[in-house]
Amino acid sequence: MRWLGRLFEAGVYVTGITVSLVVLVMFYYVAREARYAFGDTFAWGFRLALLPADSSDDMSPGSAPYTTLVTVNAEGSDGLDEHEEIVPAPSVSSVEGEMMLTTAATLVSDITDIRADRLYRDEWRALKTTQQGDQFLVLGYATPRYQQKTMVLAWEPDSGFDPTLSPYRLVLRLVRAPHGVDVQPFDIDLKRQPSGRITLPAWVARTDAERSNGYVFEIQATPHRSAFWATLRGIFSTEWAPTLMYPRYGVLPLLIATTLMSVLAMLFATPLAVATALYLSEIAQPRLREWLKPALELIASVPSVVLGYFGLMFVAPSLQNWLGQALGMESGRNLLTTSVMLAVLAIPIVASVTEDVLKTVPESLRESAMALGLTRGEMLWKVLLPAARSGIMAAVLIGAARVYGETMIVWILSGGTASMPSLSSLQDVSRVLVGSTRGVPDTIAIEMGNVAFESVHYGHLFLLGVFLFAATVLVNLTALYIGRKQVWRV
Repeated sequence: MRWLGRLFEAGVYVTGITVSLVVLVMFYYVAREARYAFGDTFAWGFRLALLPADSSDDMSPGSAPYTTLVTVNAEGSDGLDEHEEIVPAPSVSSVEGEMMLTTAATLVSDITDIRADRLYRDEWRALKTTQQGDQFLVLGYATPRYQQKTMVLAWEPDSGFDPTLSPYRLVLRLVRAPHGVDVQPFDIDLKRQPSGRITLPAWVARTDAERSNGYVFEIQATPHRSAFWATLRGIFSTEWAPTLMYPRYGVLPLLIATTLMSVLAMLFATPLAVATALYLSEIAQPRLREWLKPALELIASVPSVVLGYFGLMFVAPSLQNWLGQALGMESGRNLLTTSVMLAVLAIPIVASVTEDVLKTVPESLRESAMALGLTRGEMLWKVLLPAARSGIMAAVLIGAARVYGETMIVWILSGGTASMPSLSSLQDVSRVLVGSTRGVPDTIAIEMGNVAFESVHYGHLFLLGVFLFAATVLVNLTALYIGRKQVWRV
């Protein structure tokens, strides 16, 4: 029979090695796919407009009727798309009303190639790698109806673009002034001054042919930092908006939301789970315990999607009726409801493990406490719980790891809005609790089916998986370490 024992021992080792290899292979695959997050192309864009000298400071290029957008993004893969090709720069005679100033994209990067008959409102170009630069030339001029002596050049980032996250050095400069106009050249760092205004002497183009003789401004992008560091900086920003023209992949809102939901869920679940475990282990009659323990484990096996829809149809409306007016709850799908249902998910797990932990406490500790005259409640509070403290902490961490990676409940109940929570005041905390949110697991589930294979967005979703995988493994290892520590000694 010794060979049978050795065979069994070998089987245990093989199983352990196999499980470890499976975990490592899974992590390797997720990490390998995450490499696509560190793509070598970045979108950027600015708007330029000429404004009257007496325009208010609140007036921006985006609100001017004749403004020029120069941009490098995924939609510019074919140069000008259909929308921009049918919008040429306005003719001199067509610029009417109060705004008698305009800018125009030249579609060239060499000043000697500018042609007055090939001017457009905007210019879109294909994405470039971080090793390549790019430059746009933009014309600016006034029409004969403009009577003021000066005009204002205003610029700002295109909506959704954050220059600080760009790997390029972005510069706005005056390349050429009209003949006979005395103006100081300027060279502006668009990262330090992403929006602003400069006053220039007015110059009038009296015919369409004269437009090419006006002011020539240049926006230039030159490589400044590697794609890796630019991506890393973007990852730890505070906005997750991957579908914008200028995508943002800040994971902090998702990580913080997942952590808040998990912590709040465990605050709800831990007292109830420990109380349940104490009842099963120390108070319930043996026959009753034989029924309650399997029932508790059966609850733990309920699919999370069932709990999610139970929360959607019952818990969310109930919380909205009870707390909606007091907390300003607009919808039952929020962080608070999600945390409550995650607590329901965690209670059976924590209670079952805690009950097993309490059984390992030697009976001699209970007998000694009772012999010293302690009541049952004092024995539970002052002796049993401290003796099992490390095991209970491990049980709570195991429950937290299960909650942290939960997808369906969060997907159904969180509301689906990725926003950076603010906890600076009690009012902000209240808004966060009853506000729509989104975590890491449900973001992966929601967006993975709608991304291009091996795209930057695809890579960032796998990068979220790496964060989630690492967090759950870390929590489980911590639980294993704490669970091995013995507080009591015999």
